Amino acid sequence: MPAINEEIEAAIEEGVKMEFLTLPIEAFSDNGTLSRIKCTRMVLGEFDKSGRRRPTPLEGSEFEMDVDTLIPAIGQEPDLNFLDEKTNLKTSKWNTLEVDPETMATNIPGIFAGGDAVTGPATVLEAMQAGKIAAESIDRYIQGKSLTRIYNRTEPRLEVPAVDVVSDEEIEFLRPQMPKLPVEQRIKNFKEVELGFSLEDAVREAQRCFRCDLENIRKRGE
Repeated sequence: MPAINEEIEAAIEEGVKMEFLTLPIEAFSDNGTLSRIKCTRMVLGEFDKSGRRRPTPLEGSEFEMDVDTLIPAIGQEPDLNFLDEKTNLKTSKWNTLEVDPETMATNIPGIFAGGDAVTGPATVLEAMQAGKIAAESIDRYIQGKSLTRIYNRTEPRLEVPAVDVVSDEEIEFLRPQMPKLPVEQRIKNFKEVELGFSLEDAVREAQRCFRCDLENIRKRGE
């Protein structure tokens, strides 16, 4: 299951043991309660039609693990069962709706789509972006205008004076580390892990951000 590096590192800190290329093949119960599962190791085989190496079971690598909870994570896809032959909406081989990425328009005039129904599982940000594009396209469609998007430069509404930044000698090159809740205080609960920067760290990071040339300066000095 995909995760960013920070999430993986945090999980390892909290005692999560990760088994890669491992396939659960059987579950066992004691008195009607889940007690353990059997798994087999996998190896990457030949490339399939999609260009990915297909995992195949490694003979003789089966092992069992004691467990009390099993959470299946087998992916997800849009439920398009409501579509029939009369609908004629084009779908992809991944069972998602096909749209024009510039306008979110489907192959049927007046029907627009976005979000996971188009991209498959993705981020909230991507879904919001698709929603805004679709809304603009729907507005143009209702008015009988061309769906072609027009890209205009956004001019600032307020003139913000230039910020005085510190000199190269007064600012750190490295990004400050985000303070986190200690492991013993965050396991087995839903407390916020990232505590946020202090005012001093936030100001220092903002100053560093305004100095986009710092990385080049550092490289020249190495």
